[in-house]
Amino acid sequence: MTDSDFTVLCCGGGNAAQVATGLFAARYKTKAVSFFADEAAKWKAALGDDDYELTVPSGKVIKSKPVDITNDPEVAKDADVILLVVPSFAHGEYFEKFAPHMKPGTIVATMPARSGGDILFASKLGDKAKDMIFCGFETLPWACRFTEWGKKATILGTKNNILAAVTPASASKKALAKLQGLLGVNPYVMESPNNLGISLRNPGMVVHPGVMYGRWCPDVWDGQPK
Repeated sequence: MTDSDFTVLCCGGGNAAQVATGLFAARYKTKAVSFFADEAAKWKAALGDDDYELTVPSGKVIKSKPVDITNDPEVAKDADVILLVVPSFAHGEYFEKFAPHMKPGTIVATMPARSGGDILFASKLGDKAKDMIFCGFETLPWACRFTEWGKKATILGTKNNILAAVTPASASKKALAKLQGLLGVNPYVMESPNNLGISLRNPGMVVHPGVMYGRWCPDVWDGQPK
């Protein structure tokens, strides 16, 4: 299979999802998918016939164009890799909608996985899960922001390494090699022994409560809506 035949689905429409779409579309057949309201239609209209412009830390601008931007779950039938770059509360919806269309051996990666991603995946796919490869990433690979929604984004920084775990473990080498190829040299994808470890060391459950407390604690919040 050549790079032009390799098909990637990037799910979501936020900062990281648009960055992933712009990055992968430069080398692979990439489709963006969003089930949130009319986000896919708005993104498709915003981009129009233009290329997506992604500025990387070196200052280089990568121009690319996804094959499609859609809310049709049937596009999963062509996917070799499905990358979910959406909040974890939305993972179940994507798993459930893609399940009837996915081909055996599809790599489904959640970025980040948060806790219990592999359990949710198995629950939504049922018996079909045994024919798939699930990968949970501990965190996002980049600090990034779109500068013009649907059209331009910037990678502010790339992490040196990120942890990822694969279920089943026997598919780890295959899955992590494919995902490293998508991301490029950096960040280096480090193998975690299992998705239970990814769940238990979930950085979100440590960082986010502190961030929320810092914003809403009695010493800061005046009691008024913000």
